[in-house]
Amino acid sequence: MMRGSVIFSGFLLFGLLCVGSPVFALQSGGVEIGDLETGSVTGQPFKRLDVDLAFTAMQISGKNAWYPPTAILSLVAGGTGGRAGRPVLFQVTNTLSTDYTFHLSADSAMAGPTSLNTTLVLKPGETKYIGIPTSDLTYVTANNLLIYGNPADKGGLSGQLLVIR
Repeated sequence: MMRGSVIFSGFLLFGLLCVGSPVFALQSGGVEIGDLETGSVTGQPFKRLDVDLAFTAMQISGKNAWYPPTAILSLVAGGTGGRAGRPVLFQVTNTLSTDYTFHLSADSAMAGPTSLNTTLVLKPGETKYIGIPTSDLTYVTANNLLIYGNPADKGGLSGQLLVIR
């Protein structure tokens, strides 16, 4: 009887700790942000990876926007998925004269607690790299669509990243 109570208490404590934790892990460790020389994701340096997509903050028709407005990332065997588990690398550059934020996340209506969500503030003229394990992109959202933009720029234009898997 006592042994059953101890085991039950242990499971109860474990359950409370799991539910109360604000940290949600992605499948392989999540997104890593850094410079080309110093960044790495899942133990692989950014400088050894090919850039899969490049995003540039610029003015289009008088509005700040991330270019391109639509990007497609193929994770099928013939696309980036055929790279034997190497992470995906995004290059993000700010060509504007002020700081600008790159926010990449799943559509909030379809996002799960472990879906991809990252924010990066870039200074004028700055370039950063975002490394994402391929497995994290396969579990990002139910509709395979990620949204990128600057949430603080109400007049700015956002973009969409379609992940084909």
